[in-house]
Amino acid sequence: MIESVKFYSEGNLIFGNLHLPYENSPCVITLHGLESSKDGYKWPIIAEKLYGQGYACLRFNFRGCGEGSEKSEGEFANLTERIKDYKSALQFLQGANKVDMNRLGAVGSSFGGMVGIAAQDKRIRAIAILATPYKLREKARKVKKSFYKDLEKYDLLKAIKNAPPIMMIYGSLDEYVEHGYKLYENAREPKRIEIIEGADHILSQPEHLNRAIDLILEWFGEHL
Repeated sequence: MIESVKFYSEGNLIFGNLHLPYENSPCVITLHGLESSKDGYKWPIIAEKLYGQGYACLRFNFRGCGEGSEKSEGEFANLTERIKDYKSALQFLQGANKVDMNRLGAVGSSFGGMVGIAAQDKRIRAIAILATPYKLREKARKVKKSFYKDLEKYDLLKAIKNAPPIMMIYGSLDEYVEHGYKLYENAREPKRIEIIEGADHILSQPEHLNRAIDLILEWFGEHL
């Protein structure tokens, strides 16, 4: 079953989809990248694969993100605001009472991975991050100077020391692959890093995305 869902985060209506294979299933929440959305290339595929393996999946649009009628309300968000949206999504899951809140995981891509690490939410039992930097270069199109000012509040190399079991996946052609090694170095066990040979930042080739999904499923199989 795939259900369209809505919840509020600081007064902004947030749109999402809950993929629910059965009541009280373990659940993985997805955190899309900076200028992406819940419907970006990889997320419906990841959700479908998780569903097929018996995991519920909540994918949602951060405030100011998405297309058409499912664009979430609000301005394009900084890291602090996206963490609030993420925690609101977790509260929604808790209130919906459909998934096992003791078996929650998260998958974050790029800036979404930064959200997952920086949030340090104890409800998450395992996390997988894709192509995630520990700091951003000032080049994103949609953001204001205040966005980078907000980023200065966070030290991801410190925050990752408190992460749950964490899988880190990068393409060998990704400019942020060195960030992956640095994050791995600072994370505590259990941790794992995998570099997919020939893959780019967004895992644009199906075989690279499929390899990443296999790794994610393996990780959650061990830790959820």
